[in-house]
Amino acid sequence: MPHSLSRLRALGEFLRKHRELIEPTETRQFPSKRRRTPGLRREEVAQMAGISPSWYARLEQAEETATPSPTALDSIAKVLRLVPVERAYLFHLAGRVDPIHASGLNDKLVVSTVESFVLSISSPAYLLDKYWTPLLWNAEAAKVFSLWLQGPELNLLRHNFLNPEARTFVVDWERRSHQLVAQFRFDYGNNVDDANMLELVGELQDKSDVFRSIWADQKVLFRDGNEKTYDHPQLGLLNYFQTTFLLAAEPTLKLVVATPRN
Repeated sequence: MPHSLSRLRALGEFLRKHRELIEPTETRQFPSKRRRTPGLRREEVAQMAGISPSWYARLEQAEETATPSPTALDSIAKVLRLVPVERAYLFHLAGRVDPIHASGLNDKLVVSTVESFVLSISSPAYLLDKYWTPLLWNAEAAKVFSLWLQGPELNLLRHNFLNPEARTFVVDWERRSHQLVAQFRFDYGNNVDDANMLELVGELQDKSDVFRSIWADQKVLFRDGNEKTYDHPQLGLLNYFQTTFLLAAEPTLKLVVATPRN
């Protein structure tokens, strides 16, 4: 839901401008008669989106009584032919979660665009989704984190708390686990209405006493750069400085790069 009058006005102005950019003849639904103003009329946008004309008018007029649902915004975005970045801006102004993000469709699109870049990185690198499940990793990551990426639990939280081998692989496992949960809680807060996110946290609380105890601490940390040490069964002790990058095209995805430290 919009949180301020300025946000409501920005939303209304954005919708109005993009409505004016649509030529009526392009829709094949309305006669090409002479018009006093460019683009589609409000009632035409509403008709094509399957929503109330009066409600859509209130939305453009920045009235507080107009609170758009994700479904309505999805329909409007399609009618106005918004490109991905414009669609993201629309949902941001409206304070709503885009259903494309919830479905993971945008994740798949972004992964396909960054795959060659991730695979070209010489240090261990992997891409995490909002649940901290890896979507993509390079050859170095596959070698260093084989216990995780080839193990029974691909999700990073599940691996850390439900796979006993993680306790010996991660040096200072207990302290790192506190840090891991505090960092994950930030993503949890951004997706607290996501049923899959709630299911993940509920499962970890049920299956891991350690996770349940740490989760109750309510600590929150940004996932910024930090040093980590691993005790690899074949490669020995490995020291890395881990840096996390958020992807501009989809900020719920995180590119993690582990740079070796001597």
